[in-house]
Amino acid sequence: MFSFLNRRDPFLFVRLKLLSINIGALLTIWIILLSLVYSMMANELYNVLDSHLQGAATRIIHAYIRNQTKPASGQSLAISGIGYSLWSLVDEAGTKTSFFIDGNPFVDVWHIYSLTVGHPNGYFVTVREMGVPYRSFDALVHAQRGSYLIRVTTPTGPTDTTLANLFWTLVEVGLAALALTVGVGIWLASRSLGPTIASWRRQQQFVADASHELRTPLAIIKTNLEVLLQNPDHTIESEIRYLGNAYEELVRTGSLIEDLLTLARADSHEPLIDKRSVNLSKLVTETVEAVKPMAQAQNKSLEALTPHFPCMTLGDMARLRQLLLILTDNALRYSDAGASITVSLECDTLHSKIMVADTGFGIAPALLPKIFDRFVRGDVNRRRDDQGSGLGLSIAKWIVDAHGGSIQAQSALGKGTTITITLNP
Repeated sequence: MFSFLNRRDPFLFVRLKLLSINIGALLTIWIILLSLVYSMMANELYNVLDSHLQGAATRIIHAYIRNQTKPASGQSLAISGIGYSLWSLVDEAGTKTSFFIDGNPFVDVWHIYSLTVGHPNGYFVTVREMGVPYRSFDALVHAQRGSYLIRVTTPTGPTDTTLANLFWTLVEVGLAALALTVGVGIWLASRSLGPTIASWRRQQQFVADASHELRTPLAIIKTNLEVLLQNPDHTIESEIRYLGNAYEELVRTGSLIEDLLTLARADSHEPLIDKRSVNLSKLVTETVEAVKPMAQAQNKSLEALTPHFPCMTLGDMARLRQLLLILTDNALRYSDAGASITVSLECDTLHSKIMVADTGFGIAPALLPKIFDRFVRGDVNRRRDDQGSGLGLSIAKWIVDAHGGSIQAQSALGKGTTITITLNP
């Protein structure tokens, strides 16, 4: 579980900070929830207890008022589990006098009276007698034939025991929640950083690959220019070969940098797609016609197969044309003279499908799943002029993904390759 706390991890501090934030937030939520459960349960238990006390006080008062006599010796108005003290209040010449009726006479009547005067509905309080906690209900009752002061009490032991059991149960739940919180915190920290780490690693790989790809053409340009600098008296005509080499590498480097900038902008989620209505039938035909002279110069056939009706889609025409150029260029690059390349288009009301098929060299099975990765080339043994930058299919995949479509490749060594693109209309 803690394997993500690798000291060599450059995101260690961020992971720990996220972990502490997640654990702190989750623990706070748990503590609040458990506290609310305990508080609500305690309030409910004491509400039940208070209701029981109030009901007992009402029954005692009503029983006495109904009889209007003091209980005979040995008799009592007491209710099981309830202790009480009942007094009669008399106002004589502005002076209040209290008379004990029944129950416990050893109470501070005037203290009880002072508590109840300001509480017409009675007064609840927890008291201790000889170290034992009691719940008490004091009330001043005005009846037709006089006023009565009553205190009813009951031990809170059973209620306190229930609350104690609940407390320790919640403590156990809290400890379990703590363990769960740590696990969830670690999971959340890893999950939260996952996209960032993946992006950072892609960026690292991208920079490393770009540096590697740029190193060779820059070295070639440098070498050819050094040859020219060593012979300052030579004419341009005599050194045209070195100038040509430097120029070719410069053009190739410019193309590579343009591809790198496209992918970098795509990685930053910069909006590069301007979707409008596009006639795919017309676009496929025009693109193939533009590339056909190049195919003929290499003694290869290139044709477009489109339906007799227009296939319409919502997309960026310039990017879709770039997509077709990348795929046809790859087909030409990785095939010998005499090869056949076909760009076919199919469409219905649900989607459009473009297939670029060639009878070229094909792709090795081990390499096929990686062809859309950056800087992956189909045949590293080919001449540098024929290899390309290794970014074409990565850009092709980005274009398709940006249009909400899918791209797949099927290939067999020595038989050719088919790239299938599916676009939603």
